Amino acid sequence: MKQSFEISRIHTPLGIFRVSGEVSDRNDLAISQLEIMGTDGWLFLDIQSKKVVNLIKQLEPHLLAHLQG
Repeated sequence: MKQSFEISRIHTPLGIFRVSGEVSDRNDLAISQLEIMGTDGWLFLDIQSKKVVNLIKQLEPHLLAHLQG
């Protein structure tokens, strides 16, 4: 079963993010929207881009810890 989530602000070693998506019972994440805090506010990231896909993989442990905490 999947559950939707929205994290309005999470501080990580990789930056400050706003994230929404779904998480499954087996802790599989499906990110639908990802934004990073830039110098001028929130910037949307293209979740289809290779760099952002790699970023999401690095963010997963931080997001799961936040969602489980």
